Amino acid sequence: MSKSKKIWLGIFTFSPLIVTILAIIAFIGTFITVIATASSQQNPPDGFPELFIGGFFTFFILILLASLADLGITIYYIIDIVRDENVDETEKIIWILALFFGSFISTAVYYFVRIWKRKEGGVLINKKVE
Repeated sequence: MSKSKKIWLGIFTFSPLIVTILAIIAFIGTFITVIATASSQQNPPDGFPELFIGGFFTFFILILLASLADLGITIYYIIDIVRDENVDETEKIIWILALFFGSFISTAVYYFVRIWKRKEGGVLINKKVE
């Protein structure tokens, strides 16, 4: 696997985490704006519902994008581990279960343990300690 492909795969691996953080920031920002707008006037302004719905819609879209990216990278890594002939069956099962149930954390671990250490030909670099 080429270095550029590893880097792009790393960006895609960490994109769900980054987008989720952005969604949380957008959600908190929406509530701060809504509270500041509501407290500055006695009656809520005319655009108050649109402000709240717009912020929630942004949060929903970002979470949807993060979920789709996480699903895509999880499927890619499961296919990658199944096709890897250098891994025994027990380790494959453990990785598949970890990827399926672990979400962001397991995909990041898989990226550093299995993808980043690969040579150009696709074989994992094994460092033997003697």
